[in-house]
Amino acid sequence: MLEVDRIQTLQYMGSKSRMLNNICKPIIEDKDIETVVDLFAGTGSVGYALAPYKHIVSNDLEYYAYVVNEAILNGCNIDDENMDLFREAVKRKYSVSSSYVNYAILKEKEYLEGDLDHYAEYAAFSEGTPSIFNPKTDISELKSIEKLVACIAPGKKEQNVQFPCLFLTYFASAYFGINQCCQIDAIASQILEIEEKRIRNVFFAALMTALSICASTTTHFAQYLKVKSKGTFRNIREKRSQDIFSLFDDALKKFEEKGLMRKTAASHECHNVDFLDCLKEIKPDTKTLVYADPPYFKEHYSRYYHVLNTLCLYDYPAPAVNPQTKVYSIGRYRTERSVSDFGKRAKVLEAFRRMINVCADKQLKLVISYSENSLVKIYELLKLAEERYRVKVDKVILKHSSQGRATETDQSVKEFIFFCDQPDGSEVKIKGFSNELGNIKPVVDNPAGFIHNYMARKPYNVVSKIINSFTGENDVVFDPMFGSGTTLIEASKLGRRAIGCDINPIAYKLCKVSLEDWDIEKVNCIVDQFVSSVDAKCKGIYRFEENGQIRIIERCHFDLVDGKLIPVGYWFKEEKKGKLSGRKKGEVSNRFCEIYDSYANSELDTLSNKSLIPNSRIAIKENATVFDYFCNRNLIVLDKIFSILNMFKECYGYEVLEVLVSSSINLIKLSDKKASSQMPYWLPQKNVTSRNACFILKQKAEAIKEGLLYLKSECKKKVDDGIQIYNMPAQDIGEKELKKDSIDLVLTDPPYTDQVPYLEYNQLWFDLFRIEHEVEYKNELVVSDAPSRKKDYCDFNQVLHKIIQRCCKALKPEGLFIMFYHTFDLKSWANILQIMRGENLRYLYQIPTATPRKSFKTVMSPRSTLDGNYLLFFEKSKQIEIVEFPGSKDDAILAACECAERIIRSREKVTTQDLYDRGMLKEAFEYGYLDILSEQYKTFADVIKGHFKYADGYWEVND
Repeated sequence: MLEVDRIQTLQYMGSKSRMLNNICKPIIEDKDIETVVDLFAGTGSVGYALAPYKHIVSNDLEYYAYVVNEAILNGCNIDDENMDLFREAVKRKYSVSSSYVNYAILKEKEYLEGDLDHYAEYAAFSEGTPSIFNPKTDISELKSIEKLVACIAPGKKEQNVQFPCLFLTYFASAYFGINQCCQIDAIASQILEIEEKRIRNVFFAALMTALSICASTTTHFAQYLKVKSKGTFRNIREKRSQDIFSLFDDALKKFEEKGLMRKTAASHECHNVDFLDCLKEIKPDTKTLVYADPPYFKEHYSRYYHVLNTLCLYDYPAPAVNPQTKVYSIGRYRTERSVSDFGKRAKVLEAFRRMINVCADKQLKLVISYSENSLVKIYELLKLAEERYRVKVDKVILKHSSQGRATETDQSVKEFIFFCDQPDGSEVKIKGFSNELGNIKPVVDNPAGFIHNYMARKPYNVVSKIINSFTGENDVVFDPMFGSGTTLIEASKLGRRAIGCDINPIAYKLCKVSLEDWDIEKVNCIVDQFVSSVDAKCKGIYRFEENGQIRIIERCHFDLVDGKLIPVGYWFKEEKKGKLSGRKKGEVSNRFCEIYDSYANSELDTLSNKSLIPNSRIAIKENATVFDYFCNRNLIVLDKIFSILNMFKECYGYEVLEVLVSSSINLIKLSDKKASSQMPYWLPQKNVTSRNACFILKQKAEAIKEGLLYLKSECKKKVDDGIQIYNMPAQDIGEKELKKDSIDLVLTDPPYTDQVPYLEYNQLWFDLFRIEHEVEYKNELVVSDAPSRKKDYCDFNQVLHKIIQRCCKALKPEGLFIMFYHTFDLKSWANILQIMRGENLRYLYQIPTATPRKSFKTVMSPRSTLDGNYLLFFEKSKQIEIVEFPGSKDDAILAACECAERIIRSREKVTTQDLYDRGMLKEAFEYGYLDILSEQYKTFADVIKGHFKYADGYWEVND
C-alpha cells in the first residue's frame, strides 16, 4: 500500500499533513506527471511527501517558508567536525550576550523556578522588559537590555551593537524568555556566517522548529501570551524554561534521521516569488502539475509568522504601526509584510481566475486545496475551475483549532480538494460548443418542419450546430431513431453523409419523401391533381343551404353524450358566385342535425374499422376503434380520400401524396377546439371539434410543396446518394447497411421510457394506411402501460442496450455518441450511464438546452419530464475509467445537498429544473453517486426534500 512520508517542522496552521494521503496519492499514481509545482508551499509537507516520486518546484511568497522548503527538499552535507565547530562558536556568542544581561537572566530564572503565586510580579517584570517597542524600564536588572535597545536603529542595514541581539531587543519577555533570546541570537547570527547556503537553510529550519515549540503563543506568532493568572503563568513558565540549544539539536537529529544532513546535491527547485511570477517561469507541459493551497484570509502567514521571517532575514526591521491607533502593533510586526490577493475579498476571485487561466493556458494539470469557510465560496471556485478544466472534488472533514479565538470547542471544517485535469480535445470542443449553444434559441419550424406534424421534432438549428461542430465534410452521421428526420436532413444540408433507421413506418415515409431528389414541377402537378380530385368528390359533403345561404362547413363542434357525437355549433364560409366569405358562426338547427345524422352508417369503399390497443395513459379506452375518432361526415370524406389516393398509386410522387394524407389526418380526426392537445386520442366531453378535410388538405398541400422546394435547394445529399434510410428496429440493422467502425457521429433522440409510446400513437395511421402488419411492436424501445404489450422498464433497458451496442460497433474509435434526453427520473439516467460504460462509451459532458415550446414529451409527463433537453456526450474509448463514489449512501445524499445548496445560494430563485440544469445531474454523473441515489429516490427533489424549504415552486436554504 502506498504511504507518503511526513516531516515535522513548524507547528503550522496551514499545514496539509492531515490531508497528505488525499492530496498526494492521486498525484503519485498519475504516472504522466513528472513535475509538481507547489505554488504556495508553506512548510512544504506536500512537496516533501511527493519528492521521492516527482521533481518538485517549490514556491512561497514568505521567506521563512522558502527557507524551510529548501531545507527539507534539498538538505545539506555537513560532517561531524564542522557541526562541532558550529556548536562551539554558538556557545561563545551566547557567553558574550548572556554575560552582558546576566542580571536579567538570573532574575528571570528566579521567577521561572519560583512559586506560581508570584505570577503578578513576573507579569510586571515581563511588561517592564525593554524593547524597541517600549525602550525604557524602571527595573534595575533590565537596565542592560535598555542600553542595548538604545543602540538599535530599526530598519537600518548597519547596527552599532556589541553583539547580535535582534531577538533580545525585539521579543524578550514577549514571544520568548530573555535567556531564550540570547540563545536564538547566538544560533541565528552564527548560521549567517556559514558560507554554504544549503547548510544555512537546514539550520534555520531546525531553529524555526525549535522556536515553534517553545514560543509563548498559541500555535502562531500573531500575538504573544501575557501572564494574567496562575494558569497562564504555568503555561508560559513551561515554554520559557525550555532550552533552545536542546530543541535545536533535537530538530537537527530528526533532520538527520530523514537523510537531510548528508545530501550531496540539491535535486529540487525552490523559489520565493509571487505565484504569478512563479507560473510565468513554468514552461507549458502536460506532464507538470501545479498544487495550489492559497491563503484563506488576509491574516494568514505574513502576520501569523512574522517572527520567523525576522529570524531568517535577521535584519532588525522597522516596527509596524497600527493604522487606527497610531501606535506600535501589539504583535510587534514588521513594516514590510506581504498580503496576497488571495487574502483580499475584493481581489480573491480575480486571483483565482488568473491562476487557473495561466495554468490552463500552459496545459498544466492543477490541484487546489481550499476550505469551506474561506473568502471564496466553494461553488464559486468550482465554477471558475470548470470554465477551463475537467474537475473532480474530494472533501475532507478536519478538526481545526480555533487558533486562540474565543470559542467553546475546536471546529469541524470541510476542506475541499479540486483535481483539475486538462480536458481532452473532445472535451475542449464540447465546452466551446456549450458556450456557443447558450446563444442559440432552439427553433423547430422551417419549411421542412411544416411538411408533417410528426411528434417530438428536434430543434433543427441545434442539430445543425451539433453536426457542424463535431463532423467534417463527408463524415458519416448515424441516427438510429430518426423520427421526423431532422438529423438526416441537417446532415444533408451540411454536406455530410448520413444513415438512419426508424421502427415507425410513418417516420420512414416522411423522411424518405423529405430526402428524395424530386422533380419539383412534377410533384407539384401531381399534388394539385390529387387535391382537385378530392375537392371535386368531397366538397359537396360540407355544403348545405340554410336561411337562403349556401354554406360550406369549416368546422363543427360536438358534445359527447353516452359515446355519441351531438352537434352543438359550427363555423361556415358562405359561397357566393364561386367565392367563399370569411368564417362565420352558425347555430345548429334540426335540419343541420338531420343532415349530419344522414351520414351515419354510410357504406364505405376503402376504410375498415379496426380495434386499437387499449392504453388508459394515452386515452385509448377498451374496445376503442379507428372510426371512434372521426365524425360521420369526415369518415365518408376520408374513405373517398383513400379511394382517390389508391388511384394515384402508380403515379410519380405517390409517396408525397401518402405523406400529404398522413399529415392531414391529425386535423381531420376529432380533437379539441383549437387542436392544441398533443395527445391524439384524448377527446373532451364538450366542444369536440371536426374540421373540413378539403380545407385541411389544401393547406397541407401548400406546406408540402414549399417544404420540398426548400429541401431541394438546401440539401446536398439525397436518398441513395449519400443518404441511406431504413424502416427497421435499430438493433436489427445489418453489417451491410451499417459497417463496423464506419460512423463518425451518432446523434439521436430516443424515447424517454414511458413518456411517449410512438407506435401506439400512430396505430390510427397504421390502420388507415393498412400497414399495421409492417409494425414491429415487440421491438419498440418503450415502456407501455398497455396491458397487452408487456413492455416494462426491464424490456426498455434491454432494447436500449441492444441499440447502443449496435451503434457502438459501427462508431469509429474516439467517435462521439450524442443523445438528447430529458427526465427527472434518476433511475433512467443511471441506466443510461451504466449501459454506456458497458459499451466503452466514455462520458464526457452534458449540456442543458431550452426548448422553443412545450414538447410532446413534456406535455405527456409534466411532473416527470424536464422542461427542456439535455445533450449527453459520450466518446468511444478503448478503456473506461469508472468513477466509484468513495462514500456511503449518507455521503451521497450529503454531496447532493451540498451541490443543491451551492445552486440555491447562487441564484435568487431556484426551481427543481434549475437544480438539474445547474449542476446536480452533472455532479451526480461525474462524482459517481448517481447510482446510489437512484436506488432509493425517484428525483433530486426527493433527495433534498427535508433539507431545504420548498414554497411556491422555489427552493430555499434553511438558514
